[in-house]
Amino acid sequence: MADLNELIENGGQVLTFTAGDEHFGFYILDVSDIIEMPAITAIPTAPKYVRGLMNHRGKAVPVMDLRLRLDMEEAPYDERSCVIVVEINTMQCGIAVDRVSDVETILPASIARSPVETGLVRGFVIREGKPRISILDPDVLART
Repeated sequence: MADLNELIENGGQVLTFTAGDEHFGFYILDVSDIIEMPAITAIPTAPKYVRGLMNHRGKAVPVMDLRLRLDMEEAPYDERSCVIVVEINTMQCGIAVDRVSDVETILPASIARSPVETGLVRGFVIREGKPRISILDPDVLART
């Protein structure tokens, strides 16, 4: 997992995406892949937001739905929905999102640190005339 403090202090590249009407981002160094919505095998005893397991390069990788993880309204996947595969220590986790937007270079002056140091949202990208982006901590997101 990349050091999010480095991003917040020095700026860097952020993969931006949406879930519902909200805009989010992962530090690009945390992202290992972006794939079309794969076949997912359900895990009956898993929390509702854990959609199941996908085969990613020969490995069983858990997939969670970002909307459900954040207590948003459930929505069907469409042709623009995809899975962002993030690295968490030595493990991988897939995060199902509505849309991947872009990779943006963010300057430190446009990043506001979250007041909750160990929370899911580590910081916010605030730019005039554009939606606010909540920078997510994949390690906290993947904890069940």
